[in-house]
This record gives sequence, structure tokens and C-alpha cells, in this order.
Amino acid sequence: MEIKHELFLGDCEEELKKLPDNSVDLIFTSPPYADQRKNTYGGIHPDNYVEWFLPKSEQMLRVLKPTGTFVLNIKEKVVNGERSTYVLELILSMRKQGWLWTEEFIWHKKKLLSW
Repeated sequence: MEIKHELFLGDCEEELKKLPDNSVDLIFTSPPYADQRKNTYGGIHPDNYVEWFLPKSEQMLRVLKPTGTFVLNIKEKVVNGERSTYVLELILSMRKQGWLWTEEFIWHKKKLLSW
């Protein structure tokens, strides 16, 4: 079995449009979190995040093989003392697109102390 890998540099929506349907085995993405990295990504407000992400996930769903895997690295943020719901809203909207929400992993990165 031949293992093929390619890396694409560019806007994911535009690059994904170049790929045929059902042609990708794995998509791993870590998009900008809401209101983070404003100087690099322009920042996406939590109220606009789902609308911003859905065109991307639509293309990812189209190119992913039925046996493929999609990993989304994302986290909520706290707004006015309450956890924002933009990630939950994104999950529900992606389910409406046809995605299956099967797993949730929580990673804890301990801050290393220097003495």
C-alpha cells in the first residue's frame, strides 16, 4: 500500500476546493480560538465564530473519505465570568452539516516552574 502525503500552504477554504471529493484520510486542524491572536489572524469574535468556521468544515466534510478522521483542536473562552458557548454551538452546527461528534479529549499542559 502506498502512503501519500501532501502539505498545502494557503487559505484552507481555497486549497480544499482544489481537492476531489472523498480523497483525504485525515484532517487535523487547530484554527484560531475566538478573540485570540488578533495581530496574526485578525481575531474572530465568539458571536461570529460558527458562521466563520462552517464554510471551512463544509469543504473538509466534502474531501474527507467516509472512513476518514477529522480532529479539531479548539477550546472555549471565558467572557464576563461565564464560559462562552461558541464551541458547543459549532459542534451542533457541524452535526447539522453531517459530521458525527464521537469523542472529546481534554489535554492538560502543566506549566513548568523554573527555580
